[in-house]
Amino acid sequence: MVAYVKNNFLLVHIVVLLLFVVSSYARFNTKVTTDEICGMCARRAVNASFCYEFMKSSTQVATLDTYDLAKFLINYDFQNTFDLIKHFQSLTNSTTDPSSKGSYELCLHLFNLINPLETALKALATNDYDTLNRNVDAMSQFAMECESELSSVIKPIPKLLKRVSIVENVSDIIFVIVECFLRKEETSCKESVSNLQ
Repeated sequence: MVAYVKNNFLLVHIVVLLLFVVSSYARFNTKVTTDEICGMCARRAVNASFCYEFMKSSTQVATLDTYDLAKFLINYDFQNTFDLIKHFQSLTNSTTDPSSKGSYELCLHLFNLINPLETALKALATNDYDTLNRNVDAMSQFAMECESELSSVIKPIPKLLKRVSIVENVSDIIFVIVECFLRKEETSCKESVSNLQ
């Protein structure tokens, strides 16, 4: 009887371990499908043309699952933000036009307000989607405000405007991934109306 219980106890442990390994393997090998990318890009909150183009242009996207795609986009957005901060700092120091200088200073201030990358990644890792969304929403809002401010600059820099726009658009995609594919909030993800429609 004792031998039977020991064998069954061992068998149960082996089965549980196998289930854990198989589920972990499945989680890490569930790559984002074309349908999921279409679903992300078709949400009302997302710039559809940018989203489709961005997802196609990155060879990494096809190798990632939804969680890792969110992580990839967070890293991408924060790197872009970090580069923009350096660029705005340089422009603030070198620009002689007071109006343009004021616009660059405002953008510099806005991007400096964004919480660090570690906060967003930690929030993602711990499924703290509220904190993550606050970070992502802040990036999107600050980028939009900066973009509006830059339109008043005497000689706008198209490349700079594009990079600010990318921060906003990538942030919007992250938000949709969190709400519709990780958190799976039906209320905010019922509609998938494309900006192109």
